[in-house]
Amino acid sequence: MGDIEKSSDNLWSFLLFTGYLKAKSAYRKEEYIFYDLSIPNREVKSLYKSIVENWFKDTITKSDYDMMIKSLVTGYIKIFGKLLRQFVLKSISYFDVGGDEGEKVYHAFVLGILIDLNDTHQVLSNRECGYVRYDVMIIPKDTSKLGIVIEFKKLDPDYEETLEETANEALKQIFDKKYSTELESRGIINIKEIAIVFKGEEIYIKEADK
Repeated sequence: MGDIEKSSDNLWSFLLFTGYLKAKSAYRKEEYIFYDLSIPNREVKSLYKSIVENWFKDTITKSDYDMMIKSLVTGYIKIFGKLLRQFVLKSISYFDVGGDEGEKVYHAFVLGILIDLNDTHQVLSNRECGYVRYDVMIIPKDTSKLGIVIEFKKLDPDYEETLEETANEALKQIFDKKYSTELESRGIINIKEIAIVFKGEEIYIKEADK
């Protein structure tokens, strides 16, 4: 139990070994073995759903949540950013965003709030694009709609960089590594690149200039 606090990876192992997740498939990459995990049955799914719904009720209203998601997928990033900041501030007591695991926490947090897009979009995370991995990609099933690439960055306290400078680095990485190539290959031409930078519970969101 004490090992759970050392790394978020240990939490997934704990849930797997206790039966709250199951290994769906496995694949090897070099000397490492990776597993795709899934929820084992309806009872556990119901438990997870109840926990998440109660958490949402404590932190954000349904109307604000719907507006936050709609603002993101329609390109109103300032509105999305404002609502996301409010959401994080109310939720911060549920998560530890400090230390080395902070970037993973925010990454998982944003993936969690995007779950409602499953009917209209494909949400991919940490997939290979060439020789690199992008953080999050939102692919609309209707190719005339907006496609989105999100890169997360944690502000390094050892460097005298501002949130905006770190956001610019994240956007530069998106362009330099050509993360949008996958969207373009699917016929999506309306694309937004977004950087989400955090420092503790402070969040700065910037979209690329067109």
